[in-house]
Amino acid sequence: MGARLTRRTILGGTVVGAGAALLGASGGGAVAASGGTQGGGREDAAMVPRIVQQWADAWNAADPARMAALFTDDGVYEDFAFQARFQGREGIALWVSITSASIRDARVELVDAFHAGDRAAARWIFSGTDTGAFARDLPPTGKSFSLPVASLFELEGQLIRRVGDYYNLADLLRQIGLPAGAYTPPTG
Repeated sequence: MGARLTRRTILGGTVVGAGAALLGASGGGAVAASGGTQGGGREDAAMVPRIVQQWADAWNAADPARMAALFTDDGVYEDFAFQARFQGREGIALWVSITSASIRDARVELVDAFHAGDRAAARWIFSGTDTGAFARDLPPTGKSFSLPVASLFELEGQLIRRVGDYYNLADLLRQIGLPAGAYTPPTG
């Protein structure tokens, strides 16, 4: 367990560090938000870009219309773990509906975020309970999960043009008890 936690911490730090390097210092339009419990458990509130906080709030409210309103008309939402891509406000609303219907208590807990120009990045914890999202041919496991995610945002004015979520699908599947074989590097 210790090696896996260390690897997660390093990978999470790498994503945030890369985001900070790409984005520079935190830009305007930020709001105070409580920090997550993973990744340092900061005592003080972090400044989170307003659009990122609104995005997290829309997820936590399980509100498809509220999420869709944050995007440009031709906005794109990509979940790279599931290889899912939804375009346009209607498609983005559908993604939130699908997620809300199949993951009970789906939750976004922002850990930290950065914003500069037309780019933003967020590191957050995704948690919820499987109610049938992950295996169409198997009954829901009813098991909960919690895993780190990094999201990269492209902005257009005050709206999101594109967001991509990056996380380890095998980690999620293992936590809810579904098959997700561990990667074994080739030898030789």
